[in-house]
Amino acid sequence: MKVFLINDSSSNSNWGDRAAATALKQMIVECGGKIHGIITEDDLRYSRLFHKTTPAPEQIHQNHRIKDLIRMFLPPIMFELRKGLQRLYQNNKSGNSVYIPQTVNDFDSCAGLFLQREHSGTDCLDLIESSDVIVIHGDGCMVGNGIIPRTILFLGYLIKQYLNKKVVIVNHTTEFDHPDLYQMARKVYPLFDDVVFRDTFSVDHCNSLCRGRYCADTAFLFKPALRSEWEVISSRAGYFDVWPDTARFDPSKAYICMGGSSLFYCEGDSTHIINKYAELVKRVQKTFAGQIVLTSSDIVDQGIMRSIAQLLELPLVGLQIPVQQAVDIVGNAEAYIGGRWHPSIFALRGGTPVIPLSSKTFKMQALVQMAGLDFNASDALSLENEYDVIVDRLLSCLKQGNSLRMKLKQWAENEAEACWGNVDCLKHRSI
Repeated sequence: MKVFLINDSSSNSNWGDRAAATALKQMIVECGGKIHGIITEDDLRYSRLFHKTTPAPEQIHQNHRIKDLIRMFLPPIMFELRKGLQRLYQNNKSGNSVYIPQTVNDFDSCAGLFLQREHSGTDCLDLIESSDVIVIHGDGCMVGNGIIPRTILFLGYLIKQYLNKKVVIVNHTTEFDHPDLYQMARKVYPLFDDVVFRDTFSVDHCNSLCRGRYCADTAFLFKPALRSEWEVISSRAGYFDVWPDTARFDPSKAYICMGGSSLFYCEGDSTHIINKYAELVKRVQKTFAGQIVLTSSDIVDQGIMRSIAQLLELPLVGLQIPVQQAVDIVGNAEAYIGGRWHPSIFALRGGTPVIPLSSKTFKMQALVQMAGLDFNASDALSLENEYDVIVDRLLSCLKQGNSLRMKLKQWAENEAEACWGNVDCLKHRSI
């Protein structure tokens, strides 16, 4: 079965984007699918939809290597500014983004432009037309009104209405908080052959749009190593040092992981976030006698967590670490404090309790509720009002010890088996 994949988010350096897309591609292949065409997340962001050939994975890696190196040294605000300027340039210079509608009323006119074969490089359309099923990896894109969600919805419409192909959208959260994107969704979601959400909140949120269903995030497929088998190798000095970050800690001894939130970027100047978060770390250190390991799972968090790591002389597990190592680290921690969806999944997969911080959408609240943790996400932008709450929750989780860990681990293992439902469109698994 030939599969065309839209929004391969492994082009993003974010831990979770890499994990979810990698797992989804593995599932597709193990179910007998052949991925013969891909549009990456970066392709969507920059409207690069007309590859003359589909790049091999090693070519994609090479194309993004220099950019990832630049990301490590630029402040997050500079990278976001570059994205905005790139989009503005494309729109003003009549680049490929002219094919992407601004509103639902532009769908058919943009489809007419898109289907014209005169423009250079029609490999995208050729591959779509020769596919048996088009799989859209929705991920966390369906929020706001940026070019990525608009492009995804437009491609879904074009493929269903004009090319009459089977199209499914899987593994995603929706929060249609912008009226233009919501109107697009109203038009497109009823057309999809299958709609799979990664949280129950989105199912309820979209019950008026479509007959969607819940299925666990594909990232649940990643499983942490058993500490008894892992700590001998990983305890070697420098094992988790991924330049330029240093993560010197002893995994054979108790440690807590602490991470950031997608809301940190919204604040602009990060000085006060650094100070507030550093104070939270100090409060946790007074309560927990073990090690504190900071995590940077997204470019938004990187500058902030690096500053805190230097200020408090703490180990930092950085952005460039392999996904499986990140899963091993977070999944074997005593607890995870943070506002990141996928690192929280990594934690739960190993039975690590999650003390949630808020994020841009409701997804952290949804995840801890699905996992059976009776916590409201603490406001990541008002940590000074949350110190006592976070510490009390941490103490409660630590007190419950192995009984809570086993409960969370069993729930996550069930989710790992159920997450194969994301590829029900491929009928049968080949394993």
